[in-house]
Amino acid sequence: MIAFDKETCTDFETALSKEWLETNGLGGFASSTIVGCNTRRYHGLLVAATHPPVGRMMLVNGFEEWVVIDDTRYYLSCHQYPGVIHPRGYQNLIGFRLDPWPIWTYRIGTLILEKSLTIIHGQNTTIITYKLKKESGGAELVIRPLMTARSFHALHQENGAIQPQAEIRSGVAILRPYPGVPAIYFHHNAQQFAPGFNWYRQMEYQREQERGLEFHEDCWSPGEFHYKLQGSQEAVMVATTEGAGYFDTGFLLNTERARRRALLSGWEATDDVTHHLVMAADQFIVQRGSNSADNPAPGRSLIAGYPWFEDWGRDTFISLPGLLLVTGRFQEAKDILRSYAQYTDQGMVPNRFPDATDTPEYNTVDASLWFIISIFHFLRYTKDFDFVRENLWDTMKEIVLHYQNGTRYQIHMDLDGLIYAGQPGVQLTWMDSKIGDWVVTPRIGKPVEIQALWYNVLRIMDQLGARFGEKDGAKKWAGLAEKVWSSINRLFWFEEGGYLYDVVNGDERDASLRPNQILAISLPFECLTPDRATRVITILEERLLTPFGLRTLDPRDPRYAPHYKGDPRARDMAYHQGTVWPWLMGPFLTAYQKVHGKSPRVQSHLRAHLALLLTHLWEAGLGTISEIFDGDMPHEPRGCIAQAWSVAEVLRVLREDLGSATPPTSARIPDKNNQTPTPAPTSR
Repeated sequence: MIAFDKETCTDFETALSKEWLETNGLGGFASSTIVGCNTRRYHGLLVAATHPPVGRMMLVNGFEEWVVIDDTRYYLSCHQYPGVIHPRGYQNLIGFRLDPWPIWTYRIGTLILEKSLTIIHGQNTTIITYKLKKESGGAELVIRPLMTARSFHALHQENGAIQPQAEIRSGVAILRPYPGVPAIYFHHNAQQFAPGFNWYRQMEYQREQERGLEFHEDCWSPGEFHYKLQGSQEAVMVATTEGAGYFDTGFLLNTERARRRALLSGWEATDDVTHHLVMAADQFIVQRGSNSADNPAPGRSLIAGYPWFEDWGRDTFISLPGLLLVTGRFQEAKDILRSYAQYTDQGMVPNRFPDATDTPEYNTVDASLWFIISIFHFLRYTKDFDFVRENLWDTMKEIVLHYQNGTRYQIHMDLDGLIYAGQPGVQLTWMDSKIGDWVVTPRIGKPVEIQALWYNVLRIMDQLGARFGEKDGAKKWAGLAEKVWSSINRLFWFEEGGYLYDVVNGDERDASLRPNQILAISLPFECLTPDRATRVITILEERLLTPFGLRTLDPRDPRYAPHYKGDPRARDMAYHQGTVWPWLMGPFLTAYQKVHGKSPRVQSHLRAHLALLLTHLWEAGLGTISEIFDGDMPHEPRGCIAQAWSVAEVLRVLREDLGSATPPTSARIPDKNNQTPTPAPTSR
C-alpha cells in the first residue's frame, strides 16, 4: 500500500508533487494531486473517452466541497488562483492512501471523515463516496462540481455559449453544456440539489506554467448538492456519461475491487513493489473501438502514457511483453497483435492514432519490426503457433517484403542488407522530437537499433518459416541475416571509442554515444561478438547509466541537455539529448546479464541498479513510473507521470532476469514438444 501521513499531506509543495491516477480501460481516467489541487490541464475527476481509447474530454475538473458543523464550514478541497490558495482543505487532511484506489482521511472538528474515489473499468464512470468513521455526531456535506466539458488537451474560458442548467430527476442531475459534448449525469443520494450557476475564474495549473504553456482556466458550476452525514450513512456522488438509469454503486465498487484483486492472482509471493507494477500495468490496457451492434468485439491496444498520450505502435510492442506476457494476459496480447495486423499498410504498422482524428499515422521505421519481435516473445510464453500462422504470419511476411523492396519515407534494404530510412522533416525512430519542420535528432540513414531489430526479425522469420513449412523462405531469411550480422560488425564498430556508431549514412559515421546500441545485445539474437558486447556494456554503464535509466546522450557531448524543462521548444530540444528514459533500464539490465552471467554477484549488482527507480513508485505518479528524468542529478521526474514502457520493462526484468522467469530464456522458439533447441551461434 502507498500511504502518506498528515505531515506529508499538509506540506503543500510536497503534496503537489505526488499524483494519483485511476483509469477505466477505455482511455478515460481521473487524476490529481493527493490534496486535490489540480496542477495540470489533464487533472480531473472524469476524463471520458468518447471514441475509445481516444476522443477524450475533460468533463468534471473537480469539486468545491465542504462540511458544515454547527454553522462552521470546514473545507476538503483546495485550488490555486493568482497569488492565493483557496480554499485550504489540505489543512484538514490527515492521511492519503491507495487501497486500491485513492482514499483521503480528514479530521473535521471532532469527526473523522473518509473520502474515496473509484473509476469503474469499462465505463466513463467515477464514484466518490464520503463516510464518517465515528458514529457519534453528524454534519452536512456540500459538493459543488467544477466543470469545463472540453477537449482534455485544451483550456476553457468564460463564455456565453454554455448551457449550465441541470435537468433534475429523482436522484440524478443531467447537464448538456455544449453541442457535441456527451451528457454528464450526476447520480447522488443527496437530500437536495440547489441550482446556482457560478464561474470560478483564473484557476492556475502549476505544472502547465512550468512547462511554458498557458496555465489559467475558468471553470463553471451548475449548483450545490447537500448531504446529511450521520452515523454510518454514506454520501455518494457518481459522475458518468453512461446514462440516467439506476446505478448500484455498492455492486459496482465490489465488482471493481474483485477485478483488481484478481490481477494479483499468482503474484501473492512477491513484494509490494511488484504488486504496484502489476496494477500499474493494467492501467495501460485499453479497448480500441466502442461496443456496438456493428462492433460487438472491440479490439485492444495500449495507451503509451498518462495523462496525454494516445496508443502508439512502437510503445505498444516494446511494452507488450512486460504488460501482457509477464502478467499472463495472453488473450489481450492476441487481441492487440490481431488489431494492429489489420491496420498494417505497405508493410508498416501505425505509429499512433491521434486523439483528434483517430486516423492512423505511419511515420515510424521501427514499429513494424517491434511488432514481429513481440510476436516472438508471445510464442515464448504461449507456444500458440496456430494463432500466429492463421492471423499474423501473412502480415509478418508482408512487412519483411516491403522493408526489402521499399515503402514510405525511403525505408528500404540497401545492398549491404541493412535498412535505410529517412527523409528531411520526418522523424522515424523513437528519438522523434520535432520542432516545426526541424527534427531535433533526424538520424537519416541506417540507425543502429534499426539494424539490430532487422537482424532479429530475419532470425525470427527463419525459425518460423522452417516451422511453417516454408523452407525456401527460411533459407533466404537465414542467409540475409548472416549478411546483416556481418554488415553491422563491419560498418558500425567504432574501435577508438569502443562502441557502435549511432547512425551510418554512406561514408558518414555518427559517433554520438547514445543508448540505442544496447538493443544489439539485449534483443533475443545478439549482433555483436562477446568482446565487443562487453566493451559496449562497460562504456554505457560508465557514461550513460543513471539510477533511473540511460541518458540519451553522453554528458561529455557539447549538445548534452542536463535538464528537461522550460517552454515546449526547450523541452523538445532536450528530449533525446541527455534526458534519461527509464524504459532503457530494461534492455540494459538484460544485456548486462547476457555479458556477465547470472551469478549471485551479478544479480545483486543489477538489483542495486534498480533500487532507486523502484522507490520512485512513491513519488510523482504514485504506484507507477514516469516517462523521463533529468539527465543530471537529482534526476527530477518529467513528462508523463505514468509511461507504459517504463512500467513494462521494469516489470519484465524483475520477472525474467531477476526472478523466476516463466518463459525459456533462449533466443529460440520452443519446438512442438515444448523443448527449446540448442541456440544458434551468435558470434563469429
